[in-house]
Amino acid sequence: MIDQLKEKIERIRAFYRQNKIMPTYDEICLLFGFKSKNAAFKFVNKLIDDHFVEKMDKGRLKPGLHLLGLPMFNSVQAGMPTAEEETLMDHVDLNEFLVKKPNKTCLINVRGDSMLDAGIQEGDKVVVESEVPVNVGDIVVAIVDGDYTVKFFDKSKDGKIILQPGNSKYPPIIPQNELKIFGKVVGVVRKI
Repeated sequence: MIDQLKEKIERIRAFYRQNKIMPTYDEICLLFGFKSKNAAFKFVNKLIDDHFVEKMDKGRLKPGLHLLGLPMFNSVQAGMPTAEEETLMDHVDLNEFLVKKPNKTCLINVRGDSMLDAGIQEGDKVVVESEVPVNVGDIVVAIVDGDYTVKFFDKSKDGKIILQPGNSKYPPIIPQNELKIFGKVVGVVRKI
């Protein structure tokens, strides 16, 4: 019974990813061979109770946290191995986890190794939030004389902006002409 439910949830997840919209009640009937909409309503109510879907106005459906979020388990030891039970704690939607202001946030691919000591490697994607206050020590994406760079934001004693690398092989950048802070780095995404 649980395996059947998991299979149905996977089919709804696949439908959503393919169509970018949740299935209607009629489409749920077709997907699962339900003979009546009543069966679809009962199934959807079960999914709502389990946070896989949510109802919007006029009965339309939208994905719930458990449908698109990734399962998050209790913990894993980074030191000596410990015996812990695999306990599902919650589901986490990475968009909600990494992105506080979607309309002011973007991903930017990183090239080069000037931020290695900051944990940013070539090929990483930085999550950048624009139009936010920037403080000394923040990692920013800056536009210096028309060229983009990712660096630590710093200021000299006389208040001039300095862009500091996170790798001692590179010198600081002291903008000579034009400097614009594109945004603040609020996350790093890396596939390993």
